[in-house]
Amino acid sequence: MNKTELKTITGVLEQGMNRQLLYYLDVCTRCSICKDACHQYVSTGDVLFLPAYRAELIRRVYKKYFTRSGLFLPSLYEARESDDRLLDELYRSTYACTGCRRCMYYCPFSIDTTWVLGVAKAMLIAAGKGAQILTELAGAAVSKGENIDLFKDIMLDLNKETEKELQSLIGDSKATIPIEKEGADILYAALAGVHSILPPSVIFHKAGLNWTLSLFESANYGYFLGDVEKGRIIAKRIVDEAKRLGVKEVVISECGHAYRVMQYLYETWAKEELSFGVTAMVEIIARLIEEGSIEIPSGKERKIVTYHDPCQVGRNAGFYEEPRYVLNQVASNLRELNPSREKNWCCGGGGGLVAQPEFDEFRIKTGERKAEQIKQTRAGLVVSPCENCRLQITALNEKYDMGVKVTGLSDVVANQLIGRDIATSFEAGQTEEPEDED
Repeated sequence: MNKTELKTITGVLEQGMNRQLLYYLDVCTRCSICKDACHQYVSTGDVLFLPAYRAELIRRVYKKYFTRSGLFLPSLYEARESDDRLLDELYRSTYACTGCRRCMYYCPFSIDTTWVLGVAKAMLIAAGKGAQILTELAGAAVSKGENIDLFKDIMLDLNKETEKELQSLIGDSKATIPIEKEGADILYAALAGVHSILPPSVIFHKAGLNWTLSLFESANYGYFLGDVEKGRIIAKRIVDEAKRLGVKEVVISECGHAYRVMQYLYETWAKEELSFGVTAMVEIIARLIEEGSIEIPSGKERKIVTYHDPCQVGRNAGFYEEPRYVLNQVASNLRELNPSREKNWCCGGGGGLVAQPEFDEFRIKTGERKAEQIKQTRAGLVVSPCENCRLQITALNEKYDMGVKVTGLSDVVANQLIGRDIATSFEAGQTEEPEDED
């Protein structure tokens, strides 16, 4: 590494060296309580994935270049040169992290490893070592925002086909999926794909909502990459659209990180206050049921259903009761994972890992604890309101022969509203507990 590259990396670290980071680097006692909280370390036993060691990599660079003891007696004070070997370790450790924050929950000092790794990602990007595929995906999203007119006609044509499918599903030839509707109450930001548009469209139509579909997908690869500026630009596409249309509320699809970006991060990144509310899909479904805008038909599903708390939806956003309230309207045999809620194990697919083929084998291996959890419930249906979680659990289902069907909360509710028997979606699962054997 030449002097210019070194100066760039240490400059990024110096810029991110605020009181919060100094506190995290100083207060960690290396007690390693976090080792039993991290699904990656538990699965691999590799110190590289120990949360305390992840922060230690940053601490060693800091000691080397920003403390006198590190400058003059580096070996004695665990300081380390910012060389290519360190950056390679930092890359693997940082981009493997799912950002689940389970380690933070168990840490006696609440050290936020994900926040620390945000600085690590900035250092890697400055060194030209950011995750390549995430860089490309983030760049494509930025480009789409800058050239939306090139994509709009294609999107409108595809939406017409989706609209026909909606009409067929609900038996209403006048049902629409509006786009660019000014004065709508709600702007719905979906993911890329009809699967994240149709179920919410059924729900919104049945509830009689005044809504419109966003031209932009809610996923934010700038966030996964760790590039704050690209993350801000990607989110700003939806913000500007919401302002232009004059909506009161932006509803984010079943995507945990997308909700987190819009609700908790964008205002800090952009230094502006949003003029509209931000609502998660799980939140609005619960609200519509509670206020009587939609009514789940009687005849609840009797097969065993379990709910996976996505880390971003649950631990990082606090939605625990809303999805369970909804599922209790649908299923008569809802079985909790053990542990669940804030203690729930990460599925292993967050943090953009499902989009990075280099981590495929690793994320399937580190998802084994989640597979064991699900098997213990004997459930036939796993419901989770997060795209990455569903992709990961589907892959785990194939690898570990779990015998389940994986679906989203919107799908379950929409199926009930159109009179489809949810049992027909099961691939496996029992109705009742088996009798104890003698």
